[in-house]
Amino acid sequence: MHIESLDIGKGIRLRVLPTKKFKTVTMSFCFHRDLDEDYTYNALIPAVLKRGCEGFETLKDIERHMESLYGAVFDVGVQKKGERQILRFSMEVVNDDYLAEQGILAQAFYFLNRVINRPVLEDGGFKKEYVSQEKENMKNRIRSLVNDKIQYSLERCAQEMCRGEKYSRYVFGDINELDNLDSSKLYSVYRDIMQSSPLDVFVVGDVQPEKIRLLFEQSFSTMDRKRMATIPKTVYKKLQVVPKTVTEEMDVNQGKLAMGFRTNINAADEEYFPLLVYSSILGGGPHSKLFINVREKASLAYYAFARLEKFKGLMFIGAGIDFDKYDQTINIIMEQLDAVAKGQIAQQEFEGAINALVTSLKGSMDQPSQLIDYYLGNSVIGSDITVEELIERIKAVTIHQVVEVAHKVKLDTIYFLRNRKRGYVVHEKGN
Repeated sequence: MHIESLDIGKGIRLRVLPTKKFKTVTMSFCFHRDLDEDYTYNALIPAVLKRGCEGFETLKDIERHMESLYGAVFDVGVQKKGERQILRFSMEVVNDDYLAEQGILAQAFYFLNRVINRPVLEDGGFKKEYVSQEKENMKNRIRSLVNDKIQYSLERCAQEMCRGEKYSRYVFGDINELDNLDSSKLYSVYRDIMQSSPLDVFVVGDVQPEKIRLLFEQSFSTMDRKRMATIPKTVYKKLQVVPKTVTEEMDVNQGKLAMGFRTNINAADEEYFPLLVYSSILGGGPHSKLFINVREKASLAYYAFARLEKFKGLMFIGAGIDFDKYDQTINIIMEQLDAVAKGQIAQQEFEGAINALVTSLKGSMDQPSQLIDYYLGNSVIGSDITVEELIERIKAVTIHQVVEVAHKVKLDTIYFLRNRKRGYVVHEKGN
């Protein structure tokens, strides 16, 4: 699938992916923000804007409008890609070609413009009721992370690993900042986003790029976009690493081990393709060394996986273990990394890793939202490689290349969430 990139000007790039695969058209407006001190404000803004806009001032009004557009889907969100936040506003509508009524796609563009550029205001700022309610919703969302112990352990590992770096900031913000939120600053940050944040607009479906350009230019207000902010590149290299161990204790029945590694490679590097295969060999599924040797043969883990954070040059290994198996599990995990670095990779492991990656990427081509996320990632790193080209690059990776990148991967942080009935503490030590 070839994506067509149209430069609208004023920091706006329109990315159109024409495909006959889908009977719907999916669009996402993605504002890029530095993961700076305003990250809590950035995270809250999409939620506040979703509550209402000029002409559709309540959630009920919006729901009725979505029903009138043949069950269109509208959503907002915030993502973290490296050391930047992406504020996303999305819609999915039935393609006009399948409807007796025309103009549904145009209505979707006009609606998103209202949501983004014409929010419900009072006293020169956002509606206080909406801000108050969304603050509480966001605080509950942040608190709920602890309920998913796997994700919680990975997030805490990343925070400890990147302490002092922007990447340590949680994508949904900080509860203390929400408690002390300055409403006038919230609106000021919103205005700054509208005026200066780079904007990628993605459209996926059976559409003509020039028609989409015309629809966008007719519907979206760019009057206030006078200056464009430059988002700093994510710092991903850290060669001098002194591993540290962090232990956190709370009332859990199973230990959660998260190990953070610096790969010193990001998604724009040529070495990224063998790094993908390396991560998959280690912990990308039932074919992997972690699954076979840690989970199955040694019976040390209830689950074991490896996961890349390609924008920051990090790799995480996660495992659910019994509390008394901590040392044994770490030793056998490190043995798997050593084995790959020594070239001890079975052909079955290597082929299984390639196949798992290719299958996953082919699956993403059947999901408009995943395609948008992939090409949004390309925008972040300045790449134009298609999903099909990525698949071919992965297939071309050799075991020798995998061994070479294995020597770059360095252990940075071991995080362990374990049980203690008496309460919650954090221990830290350097190794």
